[in-house]
Formats: sequence, C-alpha cells, structure tokens
Amino acid sequence: PRSCRNSTIMKAPTTALAILLSTSSSITNAQSIRGGVRKQQPEQQTEHAKSVDIQDVECSAKAILPLIQDNPHFAKALTALEKNNSKSSSSSSSSSVHEAIDKLCSDHQHEQNNNRSLQAAAEVPFSHVTARGRQFDKNYFDGGTEWNSGEASKSSASRIEAVSDALASQQLAWPSYIANFDDTNSCQLRTAMCCFTKAHKTESQTVHNINDVFPSIPNADVCMVDLSNSPQAGHVKNGKTYYSDGRKVAEETNDAYCTGFYWSADASDVSNKYRANTLFHLSMLDAFYNKNLVGGVPGAPMCGCVEQMPVISHAQCMEPVQARRLSVSNTGNDDGEEERLLITTSITVEPCAGGNSLVDAYAADSANSAAEAESLSKIIAGSCVDAVDADLTPQGYKRGTAWWYADDDKWIPILGEKDLYHPEMSAADFQAAFDASSTKTIRRICKSCAPTHRDIYYKRITAIPGSLDLLTMLKSSFTSTNNVLGTDFEMYSKDSKDGSITTWKYCDYSESIGFPFECGPDGAAKKQYTTSTFGTYAKHYAFYIEK
Repeated sequence: PRSCRNSTIMKAPTTALAILLSTSSSITNAQSIRGGVRKQQPEQQTEHAKSVDIQDVECSAKAILPLIQDNPHFAKALTALEKNNSKSSSSSSSSSVHEAIDKLCSDHQHEQNNNRSLQAAAEVPFSHVTARGRQFDKNYFDGGTEWNSGEASKSSASRIEAVSDALASQQLAWPSYIANFDDTNSCQLRTAMCCFTKAHKTESQTVHNINDVFPSIPNADVCMVDLSNSPQAGHVKNGKTYYSDGRKVAEETNDAYCTGFYWSADASDVSNKYRANTLFHLSMLDAFYNKNLVGGVPGAPMCGCVEQMPVISHAQCMEPVQARRLSVSNTGNDDGEEERLLITTSITVEPCAGGNSLVDAYAADSANSAAEAESLSKIIAGSCVDAVDADLTPQGYKRGTAWWYADDDKWIPILGEKDLYHPEMSAADFQAAFDASSTKTIRRICKSCAPTHRDIYYKRITAIPGSLDLLTMLKSSFTSTNNVLGTDFEMYSKDSKDGSITTWKYCDYSESIGFPFECGPDGAAKKQYTTSTFGTYAKHYAFYIEK
C-alpha cells in the first residue's frame, strides 16, 4: 500500500452520509446524492479541537489518551466510557478506560480489515455525481458540455461542492462506461490525467486560453496529439497534430495545466479503491469548480487514461490519502443522550509523496515496472522537442526548415506572391526598414525559379539617392541609374541544397521589368525576373529586408 499522511478534511457524520449517499428508492423525505445534497456547515475552530488526527499514531489507549485527556470536548465521552466500562469490569476506572479505548481501536481495525473503513456501503455510481446522465459525463470529460463552454452559470454546478463532502467518506465507482476510462481496452498503465487549455472568465462569462486568464496556473507544454488514440473524443479516426512547443526549445511555453494520478494493481490499495474519487477531485472539484478550468487540447479528451491523452511535457502528481480521526458522537440510551468516542476515516487528495512530477513518482514506485515507467515517459515526455523528434524520425522526417523559409528573427517581409504571399509593405515602412537594416541587404526567394535564382541577395554598397525608388525598382523597373553591379550594389545567390554562396558577375537592366531582370552568376538569365506584365518563371516569390 502507498503511504498515507496527515489530513485535515473531516468525515461527515455516519447518519448524514447514510442519507446523502443512499440510492435506495425506499428513502423518502431526504435528498439522495442523485437528487441533490446540501453542503454541511464546517465545524467552528476553537482553542480545543473537536476531533483529533490519529492517522500517524498507534491506535491504542497509550497513544491516544495523552492527546485528548485535557481536551474539554472529550471530557463527557471519557466519563461515560469510564462509567460504562466499570459496570462490566472489575478493573480500576483508569484501567477500564484504557481497555475501552483499546477495544475501540481493535473494532476499528477489524472494520478496516474487512474493507469497511469508509462505511460498509456499496460504491456510489459515478453517474450520480452530476446526475445529468452518462452522455453528459462523457461529453464533459471530452470538453463538450455547457460547463466547458461557459454557457452555464457556476450555480448550475453547485452540486459538485456538496457531493464532495459525501465523497470524502464514500467510495466512488470507476466510470469504465466512459470510453476515456475503459480499463478493459485502455488504462494498462493504471494512470489517468486531465489537461486543461481553457479557462472561464467569470466577470464576462467567456472562455479564453488559460494563459490569458490565469498565467500562473499552466504547468505543461503540449507536444502532439495522435487522433487515433481517442477517436470518440476528437471525432476523427486518425491523424496527428504537432504543436509549436515541439519546434524548438525556445518556443516551449507552458500553455496547459495537466494533473494526474496512478493506482496500484492491488484492488485493496487506497490508490485503487479511491481512484474514481481522485478523478472527481482533480477534474470536477479542483480544476473546474475551484479553478474555473474548462477545456482540453483539441482532438484529445480533456481527461482520460494516459494512453488516450496528448503527449505533454509535465503533469502534476496527486494521490488519495486516507485519514483517521478521533471525535465525539452523541448517542441515545436508556438514561438519555450521552457522548461516546468515535473513530472515523476519510479520503483527501494531496500531492504525491513520491514528488510533484507524475512520471517521476510513477517511476519511483517499485510496484511499477521499468517498462511501464518508460511507456509513461513517452506520454509525459519532459521535452516536446525530444518527443516530436522521437515520433517523426522513424517516419523519415528530419528536423530543419525548408530552403524557402526566411527566419522572421532576421528578415522582414516586404511583399510576396502566390505560395509566398505577403501583403506589400508601404513605401514609408519600406524606407524605415531599409534605413534600419544593419547590412542594407534585400533578399528574394523564388520557389518557381531556376536553381541559380531561387535564393538571391542584393546588397547596397552606396547610399540611395532621393531620386531612386528602390521599392519600384524591385517590382517593375530594374534600371542602371544609380544602380550598377560592382559600383552601387553586390549580388550573390545561395544554393538551396548545400548552402554554398556564388558571387554574381553579370547584370543587365530594364526600364519596364523588375529585379533582377537578366542578371546572373556569369551571364544573362532569361525570364527569372519580377514583373506583372511579361512572361516569367518568377511567380511564387517574396522579398525581404535583413534586420
């Protein structure tokens, strides 16, 4: 079993839970979890706690009595315990109290051994949580309900907060009827997670990218989505989407909030028994109800077993933790009402003891094999660049950029046509950009030109007189006036295959045809020029200024 730690969540009274979680049709005059629940009022904090955390102490009179003997909230219960036990025991009052507490612990341990530590009742069906039907639940986990779109008010989901009180002490059934959590055909890694990329802005009742609403919440980069892993969520049979986080390390940006959990193969382990409770907490209570996170990665489930989820860089690890507390209960007997000691247990969801990272905590757990940990690390990959490379390289792809790509960190687009279209820069903006250029170099990329003219550079070496309209010269009038190769400018080309540079030695000019007319590396080149009135091979081109 996985380790447990201290918890501060109180267990609701047994009688209240019997009403809250009953699914019997014979119960009337009470609200069941299907029909609605009312949130219980929290205990008022006083100097002396009305309950004591005994999760990490031995359940025995020797360990428990020092924690409560000076607490006035336990005084009547201890007195009643001493009185009742002295009637049936010849031991001293002190010994009888010790015996009674030890028996209470023994009975509690017996209940735990018989899997009754969180009430001896059947599992609550997951569909009872929303009471909106199974299709609603499926659509919610895919990010497609009114809760996800922001169309519904928060009050329409107020049931979630109320249900959470009951589920602190009641086992919730795993929703295997939802394809996202089908543990027959999926969930082999016994791990589920949620990834949120959208957030609800309560002031305007609108949904936005998570970074625009809560910039401090995102903790993960989205690398890629394999649509074939979750066709019911994306409504697409196959295909892949690669996100910019996988292009280069500098572009990796936390644009999602991802959180998840894993469970033991042992059905009696807390992590396995209360995995559905954990799912409810992470997806509905914490992320949706408390944080206003509402949408997932397009084409993938918002929540699901990891085999169906997108490849991401990180996911926070959470786990269910069982807490044990000692409190006082009012009961009736022949002499009227009296107080008695009561040991109760509850479930909270807390960060994993094995660390904040889901994949690290999973790998550190000796119950999970090295092969399973490796499989999980391919889904929660750490680096999107590495994940995308690992997926594309076996398919014959190599990381790089097309020869016609102009890095916008270095080149400013002037204008472009066809495949390289870009709206034309104004004359004023062009002049400002050219004046600011560090090299006074203009580049033309032409996908439809001959190899010698695919990537050519015009580098100005003299100042441009006011009478020379350089923009018009490029487009339609490459004249020799104040524009002579070797005197006013240099020209060279770069090979699109090996990147080698060739300096041009020949140039011809025209009053009615644009750059570079019939200039070439070592002689005249026909129909490689820019023009809108004559036949040319330069149809897919763009001009750029070097910054």
